[in-house]
Amino acid sequence: MVNYEKYLDIEIFEGKISKHQYPWHFHNSYTIVLVEKGSIFYEFQENRIQIEAGEVLFIEPLKVHRNTISAPTIYKALFVPNNYFDCLGQSNIATEKLSQNKIFENIVELFSTIKNKKSKSEVCDAIFRINEFMQNSQKQNSNNSISVNKNIPHINLDLSINELSKEAHLSKYHYQREFKKKSGLTIGQLKQHDKTTQAKMLLENGQLSTDVAYQLGFFDQSHFIKYFKKMWVISPKFFKKAHFFTIFWF
Repeated sequence: MVNYEKYLDIEIFEGKISKHQYPWHFHNSYTIVLVEKGSIFYEFQENRIQIEAGEVLFIEPLKVHRNTISAPTIYKALFVPNNYFDCLGQSNIATEKLSQNKIFENIVELFSTIKNKKSKSEVCDAIFRINEFMQNSQKQNSNNSISVNKNIPHINLDLSINELSKEAHLSKYHYQREFKKKSGLTIGQLKQHDKTTQAKMLLENGQLSTDVAYQLGFFDQSHFIKYFKKMWVISPKFFKKAHFFTIFWF
């Protein structure tokens, strides 16, 4: 069972999963994952790492990855918009696995601050302490950070692969190969990622799940639910309900 909540503009997913394979994807925000029990395997273009109980993974924006859970695992994942770190003058924190007790405590503190609906200034203070720890850690352990991001090209996702390759004056095969090399994603994976991200935004804005599926061009409602759950674990209906109660709280 996974719960979703949004406070201010920070998203939280938390719960227990026995088995799940996420697709290749990225987030526009910073991602902070804390594992309380079990483990999660994360794959990046360069390597594969395991995050176990008591460990934290900090993922920078636009870092392409996928993750796998294959045994009962209790975790928390926070998606923190870039501006929380940008305003501190630190927008270049690298992806890193951390196992120090201090960072674990700092993440738990941030989570508690959000769950208890503290003020934005208190949330920013908690993020500042995390940022401070991350900066010190990466200065001391520069070899532990995971390599730099690939670029996610801006393309017209409404165009077919044939149309995109024609615009780029490349063969279809060469265009797809170069795109994957530069971004870490295939064009199909990027399109699917964009659809599920758009779906979440449309549901947040109050649209019905059936309307969202139609608007985004899914074959039918069952296909929409399948792809949404693959990316976000929870169903569109549950997400919409959780988001409604988050708004209603305020």
